[in-house]
Amino acid sequence: MRRSELVAHPLERLIAIAGWGAMLFLLFPVVFTTVVSFGAGELIEFPPAGWSLRWYAHIGEIHRVGAAVLYSLLIATCAGVLATLLAIGVALCLVRLPVPGKAVIGALVTSPVAVPIVALGIALIQFFIWLGISFTWYSLLIGHLVLVIAYPVRTLVASLSLSNPALEEAAASLGARPLTAFFTITLPQMKPGLISGFLFAFLISFDNYPISIFLVRGALTVLPIEVFNYISQNFDPTPAAFSTIYTLLLALIIVWAERRWSIISLSVASEGGPGGKRSDR
Repeated sequence: MRRSELVAHPLERLIAIAGWGAMLFLLFPVVFTTVVSFGAGELIEFPPAGWSLRWYAHIGEIHRVGAAVLYSLLIATCAGVLATLLAIGVALCLVRLPVPGKAVIGALVTSPVAVPIVALGIALIQFFIWLGISFTWYSLLIGHLVLVIAYPVRTLVASLSLSNPALEEAAASLGARPLTAFFTITLPQMKPGLISGFLFAFLISFDNYPISIFLVRGALTVLPIEVFNYISQNFDPTPAAFSTIYTLLLALIIVWAERRWSIISLSVASEGGPGGKRSDR
């Protein structure tokens, strides 16, 4: 056995141990929250002294939880749809058109992800106050749209980069108009990126707290804020029960979408990010 193989074997084992350790570290909060949610005590205990489902029935006691869920669903759906529609044009521009400075455009579109989210929230509320539209549902929608648009741009760029432009050229050579070729050839190839991009945008908007806390007041509220307000005033496991249900639903949606459309694969498939080169596949 060569010396390089002897060195590689312990190194691979060390990498595997580090990987499993990191995975357990990331999963521990989920396991902790799930176990706590089944506790029978009046306060959070780990491990629980007894077991009960009472806190799942207590979720309805969260202040304005019904209205907050509806507001969150409305804002997340609108933000996801608008972000995905806008991302179609951005992705076509970055992948199909000979536009100068693609890397700069791609970095600009996805920059809200890199900016500290609290700084982004402060900047948005100051901008909306200056415009005179602060603390309205559409200012909240715009704030979420700014935050989530990077995700459908990323997935749609990946879809287009992995698609075959020769099919569009063949359709054009057979007499298809550009609009017809887009709806019959290009759009079906973008379908995985469209769906996965919408799901990413929807879920991130629905779960967002740092942006929302700067942009809501009074009757306008969203679910993460109401859950946080409940946590700040109560110490029972009700938020843990809610979080367990939310995590389970989220995991099911992601697993289903990954099996059907490979959304996780698309999120990393575009080499070099939104402005990267197209795959030769």
